[in-house]
Amino acid sequence: MSKYYNSKFYSKPIEVTNIFWEIIMIITDNKDREIIYTWYDIEEKNTESNYINKCLLGWFIKKIPKNILIIWFGWWAFAKYLEDHIENINIDWIDIDETMFEIAKNELKVKTNNFYIMDAIDALDKIIEQEKKYDLVLIDVYGWDWEIPEYFKEKVFFEKVKNVLLNDWVISINLADYDLKNEKKVDKYNKIHTHLTNSFWEYYSHILAWIDDRWNISGIYNLDKKYKSIDFDNNYIEKVKWWEIEYDEKITKNTVLALN
Repeated sequence: MSKYYNSKFYSKPIEVTNIFWEIIMIITDNKDREIIYTWYDIEEKNTESNYINKCLLGWFIKKIPKNILIIWFGWWAFAKYLEDHIENINIDWIDIDETMFEIAKNELKVKTNNFYIMDAIDALDKIIEQEKKYDLVLIDVYGWDWEIPEYFKEKVFFEKVKNVLLNDWVISINLADYDLKNEKKVDKYNKIHTHLTNSFWEYYSHILAWIDDRWNISGIYNLDKKYKSIDFDNNYIEKVKWWEIEYDEKITKNTVLALN
């Protein structure tokens, strides 16, 4: 059964389909392309998105996050996963599209009401004024062409993000269009790594999920130390046992770890 939500940002309604235990959100973009945008398995309390799992891996290694900021709430599977697996967490969400929050509340029954329905830059300024701090920030910002807008690649944006981070923190960025086989795209996204590693933080791990699939790539920054690939496997297994979450070999399988 499908439900449809009107959004002022898309020419066609957003379709949300509930198939047995799985909820799928489909967006038709401005070029009339249907995209399965995100999905969540309510019964298993999990998502098949390798990007989300890779980001989870980044903080499994570090610690259990308690204060989380999600920039661009289109991936509401993040929030649902966190609420399903971590007690007493605080999640703040930024998205310019109020419809995304409506879908999350109605279809996934997310609990929090900490919404910033505004442009991400304005929201960060407001959060800085409120003196809020987070130990995990997830960034998943894309424009109509499904590329990261230029502003979100610039140093000024990351300076604002830095101002809302606790001293012991992790930041994860979706680099969905980081195509290793396309030199122009690699150069374009390298500026993000330059700002992060040279201006702010010493360590980062660029986790390439499914190396032939450019749509499942994330950057995990500010780990406690430089890790080898086997360390990710071992630390992840240890944390999964601690959290009593079922181990999913897809999260570490075919992972390529590139260290700065």
